[in-house]
Amino acid sequence: MNRLAALLSHPQHGVAQRMLYTDCGLVTVEGPVTAERISQFSMCEGLIKFRKPREQHLALMDIANLPEGLVYIAHQRETIVGYITFHYPEFERWAQSGMLCLLELGAIEVSRNWRGSKIAVALVQIPFENTIMDDKIVISMECYWFWDLQGSNLTVYEYRGLMERLMGKAGFETKLTDDPDICSHPANLLSVRLGHQVTEKDRQRFEAVCYQGKWLS
Repeated sequence: MNRLAALLSHPQHGVAQRMLYTDCGLVTVEGPVTAERISQFSMCEGLIKFRKPREQHLALMDIANLPEGLVYIAHQRETIVGYITFHYPEFERWAQSGMLCLLELGAIEVSRNWRGSKIAVALVQIPFENTIMDDKIVISMECYWFWDLQGSNLTVYEYRGLMERLMGKAGFETKLTDDPDICSHPANLLSVRLGHQVTEKDRQRFEAVCYQGKWLS
């Protein structure tokens, strides 16, 4: 039994689901979902932020198959119109921390055809509606080169403000760090959410990862 199957076998975890009534009809937001579940859907053509829709569809299934991977989707009938993913960190500093309780919000995307429907808010909130994340520290590396500045018609600092407000709706807070990726541009930020069951030892270990003294001079 993989980690996702083990998690979902506990009633207090389970699959969270939310229904959104939008101008374009009813949208279901749910997760975590298995790779098999994801395979039953197609991808909206407006999901082009990171890669082509078909390639992103395969990537979502790959993440869902990771031992620690968690994928949540927003869909209308058989079409995925948005998603959010979690996995162990990929950025160097955080990947080398050795903290099993540390997860990275890998990606969040809503189809350009569906923006303004509050799907992003639902996607960022639904992973925390049950107990799966209670003992987790979740980070989101918000770097401007990942942002859809062209599609949103926002400046880099307007987009930063948008991301801070969005992440704040799920209990994330902006955290100071000397991580070189975050420090490379003043618009970049580290968003962090600490589950209420995270131990004090892990909180202290996380603080030590945030500040390593290499970029403070």
